[in-house]
Amino acid sequence: MAEYALLPSELNISFVRGDQFGMLLTFDRSLENYEIEGEIYEVDSVTNQQVVGGDTVEDFAITPVDLPNGKIDLSLTESQTQALDQLKIYRWYLRWVRQPDVVTRTPISGTVTPVDP
Repeated sequence: MAEYALLPSELNISFVRGDQFGMLLTFDRSLENYEIEGEIYEVDSVTNQQVVGGDTVEDFAITPVDLPNGKIDLSLTESQTQALDQLKIYRWYLRWVRQPDVVTRTPISGTVTPVDP
């Protein structure tokens, strides 16, 4: 059976609760004229290996580093990482909308694991 899938790359992240978190992401394209968002959401359930997402619990701050060369920084403050419950299941994603043709893509997503030191 043939299959065509346009799915995000998987990037799982872990960090210490109460620490500031940041990561530099570099893509193989210019990110000029892109609207970019990144969110962490709580997983409600998993059915047949499909995640059923819940409410957004945190938004990443997205800082342009070098948009012509596809570089952005995603970060969370100390209070944002502290607010995540290590007993809950979280996922995150990065989504962008290219202007002016309004093409939406989710290039990357993964699990979020907050831990105590």
